[in-house]
Amino acid sequence: MVKPRVISRRFVPLLLVFFAGCLELDIPPAGSYSNVLVVTEEGAQDPVARMLTPHLTRTIDYYIGEESPFNVEHVRAVDLVEVPATKNLLFCGVADPLTDIGRNIMSQLGEGAVEKVRSGQANIFKRENLPGPGQLTMIVTAKSRDDLAEVIAERSDELVEAIEESCRSRLRHYLLKHKNAEITRRLRETYGFAVEVPILYKLLSEKTNPPGVELLREGPARLLGVFWLDWDHEPTLADSATLYEAREQYVWERYDGDVMDSTRVDFSRTRLGKYSAVKMEGYCSNTRALAGGYYQSFFVYEERDRLLWVIDLLVFAPGLPKHPHFRELIALAETFRYE
Repeated sequence: MVKPRVISRRFVPLLLVFFAGCLELDIPPAGSYSNVLVVTEEGAQDPVARMLTPHLTRTIDYYIGEESPFNVEHVRAVDLVEVPATKNLLFCGVADPLTDIGRNIMSQLGEGAVEKVRSGQANIFKRENLPGPGQLTMIVTAKSRDDLAEVIAERSDELVEAIEESCRSRLRHYLLKHKNAEITRRLRETYGFAVEVPILYKLLSEKTNPPGVELLREGPARLLGVFWLDWDHEPTLADSATLYEAREQYVWERYDGDVMDSTRVDFSRTRLGKYSAVKMEGYCSNTRALAGGYYQSFFVYEERDRLLWVIDLLVFAPGLPKHPHFRELIALAETFRYE
């Protein structure tokens, strides 16, 4: 277990109050998982912050609009005493004892890790449940300003994905503190697959023609569907047309007349939990209602039974951000297992 470290003396009263609150109420720290507080020597005007922020706020195309995965705020290391509890903290600066951010980073890392930074062996550090339960602290550092700029330029994708993965993990842990054990058991025993289902989700539908199951959380509507079809090989990007047609037929019959837009669709290789997968994302609309939007589908192959599992994610949230809700759905979809 990693022991919590004091970030700075000024920050101690705030941490004590927040830490006690989390233990008592068993709730995550206030704010959205999309919030990232970037701590540097000079705050928003720091050249390091200016290099880092565009990577954190790079937009995702949801076909009905673009969204940044993270909302970024800045603070100087010396001003941490004024900062409220936030889910994601990112400390960025040179490991230099002559600066506030440098002393802060060195204090958190300890001598062994600082030596690795100075020798060029390590630059990005991840600390879960620091400075308090449910929080993430990321540290990006180097032995010089030039080296730090190089780290930001070359490893920004890794950094952003590390934060996103942690957000999903913490969110999943929080949601699954209260499971819908009956639905989870029913899915495993009846259909041969497992998905961990929070109490906030209900079983919306289950049918055999075509076979599939849909789970729903409302306010706004978040749908996690699982369907399957006979298949004889690991899916690849070369199967894109067939995969598209499989979902096209399914959602027309099961989602009450949904149609997919073939001009707004994309395929990629990815992973879903422990499985390799092909991911399809695109836009769909409904022919019988004023509904539609972005979807994600993950295609996972089970060799034993020669089945292609499709984990289908939809959000209907007009006028609201989509990314936080897809983060939740993906966090739950990552619990998918075929038995």
